Amino acid sequence: MSDTSQMIPVREKKSIYMHWFNAGIRLLLLLTGFGIISGELVRVVPAFWPEFMQGLFGGNDNLILTHSVLAMIWIGVFVLFILFNFTNIVLPFLKNVLVLTPSAAIKDMKSMTLNLLQLFGIMKNVPIPPQGRYNGAQRLLGTMIIFCSIILAFTGLYLFFGPQVLNFSENPLYGAIFRWSLVAHISCVFLVVTGVIAHVYFALVEEPECMDAMKSGHANVEFIKHHNALWYDELKQEGKV
Repeated sequence: MSDTSQMIPVREKKSIYMHWFNAGIRLLLLLTGFGIISGELVRVVPAFWPEFMQGLFGGNDNLILTHSVLAMIWIGVFVLFILFNFTNIVLPFLKNVLVLTPSAAIKDMKSMTLNLLQLFGIMKNVPIPPQGRYNGAQRLLGTMIIFCSIILAFTGLYLFFGPQVLNFSENPLYGAIFRWSLVAHISCVFLVVTGVIAHVYFALVEEPECMDAMKSGHANVEFIKHHNALWYDELKQEGKV
């Protein structure tokens, strides 16, 4: 019989470093990005923030450059991480977290809805279906963030390099792509921010064990057994618990 009070390693250190690098640079991108957009028609944050950020960086051009350099660092680090860790870290993560079929999406949506209802004291007696390494909410959030991140990377590159290498006056299509890229870019930012707020709340308030695991790389077997029964069964078959 396994000792469910034990702590077991569940994440490599480089995955933890990448997680916190991602969190930190996304915060910087958010702060600088919201400082770039100003004006009455396209305001997405209070007017003081663009004024403050543009003043801090000596003008909007410098702020755009800083934001773009940060974004390219973020893209470059992720590309290198994926290339050097695709088989042992990235591919297993994608297999566990990606929701790619309607049936999987419906299944995860049901478990997420039930989880949220129970958070508010509703349907407490209804058992949540056994979850794998990532529960339904985490899988849906992870899938959304992955696809939004890809869109953010490509649209961001076009928004920065497009005006520099393309003659917008010669072909109106370039300008149309620019405008729609901006819409997609901002939309994905708000989707990611909304998801991250929920993610942070659950990690800090509802399931602080997840935050502890992301800091130490170790998780409590009892917590896994209770919240991620399917993952616990996998670990048991592998002899890790």
